[in-house]
Amino acid sequence: MSLSAQLRSELAQLVGQTNQTVRVVDGQRSVRCEADRVEPLAVTALVLVLETPELANVTLFEIQAASADLCRRVNYLLEPIAPIETDSQGCSVQMRSNPPQQDDNGRRYYELHLSRGGSVELCRYEKQPGQPRTRVPAVLTHEVTCRLVDDFVATVEGL
Repeated sequence: MSLSAQLRSELAQLVGQTNQTVRVVDGQRSVRCEADRVEPLAVTALVLVLETPELANVTLFEIQAASADLCRRVNYLLEPIAPIETDSQGCSVQMRSNPPQQDDNGRRYYELHLSRGGSVELCRYEKQPGQPRTRVPAVLTHEVTCRLVDDFVATVEGL
């Protein structure tokens, strides 16, 4: 069973629960979803992470290409995702909503990290005027959560 199918099954079993960490494994890959709340159709996720050995020894060029691929694939969130920073020493790429969601209460945006060593991570942040940014739950349908996992996997398989 694929990681996304396992995750969907685990989320279905946790409906109505709060503060849950779901971890599913397929071979050497694993997905961790830290859920603030699980509802019948959605999860409020604090973090969604794919850990995989494909990223263990990637080059900077490969991780930049993978981030571009991931941005093309993940085109169904509230805001489009784009690379914003590359760390050549740490061999990682940070991607964010571009542009972020903005209203009178501040800005909210997705942030993804693709890192050598083995992870693809998605979080959501909020930045209110005059305050430091804070991590907030991302409200994702179960379908979107599983699609993200599939897109994370497809991106690393392309390396």
